[in-house]
Amino acid sequence: MKRILLLTLFLLMLPLQLQAQNLVVTRHFSGLWEQPEHENHGFTLHIVHQDSGERVAVAFWFMYGEDRESRWFIGQGPVIDDRIELDLYNLSDIGFLDPNDPDVNPADLVGSVVMTFDSCRTGTAMFDTDLPGVGSGSVSIHQFGWIMNTECSGGISDDTPSNVMISEQRIFLQPARGGITGSGHADFEERPDRTEFSVEVEDLTDGVYTIVVGGMDRGDLVVNMGIGETEFRSPVEAGKVLLTFDPRGQVVEVHDGQGAVLSTGDDVFEGGHCQHCDGNGGGDGDGDGDDGDGDDGGGDPMDFGTVDIEVELTSTGVYPQASGDAKLEPREDRTDFSVEIEDVPVGTYNLRIGGSQVATITVVTLMDGSTEGEAEFRQPVEPGKILLDFDPRGQMIEVLDGSTMILETAFPSN
Repeated sequence: MKRILLLTLFLLMLPLQLQAQNLVVTRHFSGLWEQPEHENHGFTLHIVHQDSGERVAVAFWFMYGEDRESRWFIGQGPVIDDRIELDLYNLSDIGFLDPNDPDVNPADLVGSVVMTFDSCRTGTAMFDTDLPGVGSGSVSIHQFGWIMNTECSGGISDDTPSNVMISEQRIFLQPARGGITGSGHADFEERPDRTEFSVEVEDLTDGVYTIVVGGMDRGDLVVNMGIGETEFRSPVEAGKVLLTFDPRGQVVEVHDGQGAVLSTGDDVFEGGHCQHCDGNGGGDGDGDGDDGDGDDGGGDPMDFGTVDIEVELTSTGVYPQASGDAKLEPREDRTDFSVEIEDVPVGTYNLRIGGSQVATITVVTLMDGSTEGEAEFRQPVEPGKILLDFDPRGQMIEVLDGSTMILETAFPSN
């Protein structure tokens, strides 16, 4: 197809090359795709969102027939990871400006086209048709026109709405079988300009493990000296892996050669539409990005009352000088909750509320030589804090060093 847009060499050399295993088709693949090896052949491609929440690709394929006159076909089909699977139709027996007739179906299925992409700008279209002069084969495709003022990363953030609410979530990894003493957590953060996901573990035997999300292998986790972390990000940056899947609503596991070592179990990240996930689904199935319980920061907030509550934590004697406090501060536009501990050895401690682990507290040394750590929660969430999706009132608050309780208190109901 002749280029109907005058694009500069600068645009064609944008740094958008990605490996096939590190790419997911998003709305940024919509645009004009030429067949660079053929004269005036190519596709217009649209990634569209249906009322059902499903993403669908619609493509128009422009070519020439055996009579050397221009022809076109329409394709429609699902978007699956780095490819699009289209059913190809030929439309015929319609006159110019014929009136719309719902009883007429001018589309005949004539074959299929599978478009597979190895970068945001290049790919291959494999076709299989019963059309004379077309038959079966494959062609290279190259995007030379795309949505104005957009930049494709090949990751899931390309489909994030510009008005998305900033959210941060953490879920915890617990031993998945006997004989495992390790632990860990997974973090998920979504912002208008990026999406991040990470898995961090500690107290595991050194080696290479597999991160499994929703039953799918999502990459390696290298453990050295008992600790390890893998970070995913979209758009990708140095030292991280491009995030091409949505972990929300998915079980997160760390596997070795014998199976699951650590697992989040029934605890999953809230929200998410699972447009870029496989395996176990999540959410409430209505495509609105929440799980229907109203506590993900996007629905009706939980009612924490109107009274500030602050109590001190009591040391169990493991660390005689240990102290801390827990504080709940409800406001009209937000609610903050925090647990702070002091004068305990530097390290990471588990925070348990109502019998469930909700966070870890990292204790560091301050300039005056004292030690301190804090876990901060907020509804709605803000950067640097954890989503407050539980009510601490009337619950036992416990801080543990491993499995040993070091601080505790009963948080008042009002």
